[in-house]
Amino acid sequence: MAYLQHNDDAIHGQAEDSCGIDNTFDDEDGDEDIVEQSIQPQETYYPGINVCIVCEKRPPYLANGRSYPTCGLTCARVFERLRNSTALPIQPSSPSSSDGSTALRIVTQRNPPFRRISSSIASPSSRRHSAVDNLTQRLDSLAVQNSPIRTEPASRQVNNFLPCVVCLVGYCRNDKYVTCTIACAEKLCKTGSANPTMCNYCHRHGKVTGKNQCEQCIELAKVACLLCKSRPKFKRYHLCGKTCKTIATKLTPLILEAPAGHATYEFVENKFKDSWKYPGTSVPTVKNIFKIIEGKDFLEPYDKYKKLVGNEVFRYHGTTRQCTLGSGNNTQLCANTACALCSILKTSFKTSLANPGGAFGPGIYSSSASNKAYSYTSSGSGAIILTKVILGIVRAVSGWKEVTACPPGSHSVVFDRQNGSLNETIVYSDDAIRPVFLITF
Repeated sequence: MAYLQHNDDAIHGQAEDSCGIDNTFDDEDGDEDIVEQSIQPQETYYPGINVCIVCEKRPPYLANGRSYPTCGLTCARVFERLRNSTALPIQPSSPSSSDGSTALRIVTQRNPPFRRISSSIASPSSRRHSAVDNLTQRLDSLAVQNSPIRTEPASRQVNNFLPCVVCLVGYCRNDKYVTCTIACAEKLCKTGSANPTMCNYCHRHGKVTGKNQCEQCIELAKVACLLCKSRPKFKRYHLCGKTCKTIATKLTPLILEAPAGHATYEFVENKFKDSWKYPGTSVPTVKNIFKIIEGKDFLEPYDKYKKLVGNEVFRYHGTTRQCTLGSGNNTQLCANTACALCSILKTSFKTSLANPGGAFGPGIYSSSASNKAYSYTSSGSGAIILTKVILGIVRAVSGWKEVTACPPGSHSVVFDRQNGSLNETIVYSDDAIRPVFLITF
């Protein structure tokens, strides 16, 4: 009997597929979406600051030994707008402040004023980096009063942001968004913008013929969030931030198409081609690829099992379907209980439904060879699910029926038939496997 740690095709780094169901997307404020790192000031270090220079209430954000001048994303955005003062109209307010200087206020419809940066924060300190002093002095010169935005009834409010692309009435929350509220963001994700002829990334320019984007956004769309399609996906994940994660998990079970040319599409397609191991056979053409979105309750048992057992890998599972899910524009799961594909996406894999007469007992079967999984798709009329599987300690076998249940001391069984070109991977726990991507032909 041979026991081994089976580590081929292990999931590491950029191969991670989770959409961040846990706290991965959480920022220090906990009240806004994660956005690109560009919202933070360009300077890397801000030594000597012990309180946020915008709200003056919370300590500055610290990450990997680096300190920032603000406490989180909300104050960082205000800080960035104040640094680049030409981005928003600023008017002097009356009367003058008590220290004799003329206080400034941002006149905007959606952003409330913040307290004036105190002179103690703005004062130079020998312990702080000179860049900090320059920034705080600039903030002091652009400080806003802690008073209502409109002090005169006839005063006209100005908003420098563009109108919401969904309702066309409100203004975008800031220049990182194309909608005014969470409600409009949800409508954008479900039904698109008010004008379907516009670029589906920026929503401000017409589409290029044969594309869904304008000329400027074609490249940006290759790394766009798979749900809103209007912001870059966050690092190795497939959504852009907490708002889209929340919207997506409310709609589960859900599949989101990764269009051809998208980074996610290319990752899955290349992996499928590289995993085709059977000599003398051609790799079938992939038509559609979808990211499978799972709810928190769906993922928690798997995550607990992963922490306990470890050894996570990608594996392929071929299956049939009784509907057209994944073909054309159909992303709606069917209600047919005989549809194997939709049943898996609704409940994941169930050992209780496994064939007791299977070659290695009633387990959940998958393969490291995409060609092996494809053989179960009825010549491509079905579908392949790229799964993530927890192997733990692997029992390697060399023949059929060598084991018919999970052997004591191991968590999975692997039969590398014909040098792996017909690999069989079997797990015996429901918590050891989850669907990640859907591939149709």
